[in-house]
Amino acid sequence: MILIVTNKQDTHADEVIKSLAIRSVDIFRLNTEDILSKYKIELELEPNGWHGIIIDEQGRALNIDDLRVAWLRKPEFDFNHTSTLHPDIASFVSSETKAFIDTLYSIPTIKWINDPFIARKKKIKFQQLLLAKEYGVGVPRTLITNCPDVAGKFFSDCGEEILLKTIYTGNVTIDGLNRGIPSRRIGKSNFHKFIQNIGISPTQLQEYIPKAFELRVTVIGNRVFSVKIESQLHEETKTDWRLDTKLNPHSCFELPIRIEKFCQKFLAQQKLDFGAMDFIVTPKGDYVFLENNPYGQYLWLEIETGAPLTEAMCDLLVSHIH
Repeated sequence: MILIVTNKQDTHADEVIKSLAIRSVDIFRLNTEDILSKYKIELELEPNGWHGIIIDEQGRALNIDDLRVAWLRKPEFDFNHTSTLHPDIASFVSSETKAFIDTLYSIPTIKWINDPFIARKKKIKFQQLLLAKEYGVGVPRTLITNCPDVAGKFFSDCGEEILLKTIYTGNVTIDGLNRGIPSRRIGKSNFHKFIQNIGISPTQLQEYIPKAFELRVTVIGNRVFSVKIESQLHEETKTDWRLDTKLNPHSCFELPIRIEKFCQKFLAQQKLDFGAMDFIVTPKGDYVFLENNPYGQYLWLEIETGAPLTEAMCDLLVSHIH
């Protein structure tokens, strides 16, 4: 059996489950937001060993001690069943529930794709840039600072045109609504407004690199799938193609062998089995690595191009069952 840890709205998990059902592979889906209301959980350490079980609302059981492979897809930690509790008690219950999930992650007999504790560290972008640079792949000149004068010098050194990016997460919750934070291009016209607020928080700045097009490279196991994203055709997506992916034509793209090998070596060094990597290809044909997301989305790439990403993920999961 394969465990998938995700949320109720995850279409990636839906497609993988359909594909694995065709292969007659048993799946247990754990939607983490419902873990308190729709699952019964038990972990017990005994004198002669241990056992664990999770039972869903339909009565299906997962024997954790027999589990060998699990896919960490997209868990949701806004747990249902805590809204009726006092806020302080709800916070404690949520903390304990997360601790149980971390306990599940830590069981040494389970192969996680990706390992949650490793992926948390390897999601940090600055160490990714250091590794890419070590491998001889182009990366943007980057500064993290909360010093306006340092930012001002960096702005001048980069030709008075930079990109403002988040250090870690691209999302923020405001008034209960989750919103994306796009990358923002900063030039002479708006730098003076931006510089006044830089002392509020550590801020990541990068040199602005001209683009011919962009690439999303999905690595699943040792298989590399590259998709070309024509982000420069529309003004709305020139700085950040994620603002409207439907505007951008997508097509399968053959990477140079050097870049394909880099992607494989990069994930191997990071001890990851899956990665969603972003590159810029400049008008001169140079490849510039931006980042790798160990939890990245990929289903829209399959829909746009027909690349067999779902089947590749199924192959990877099945390969670890025994």
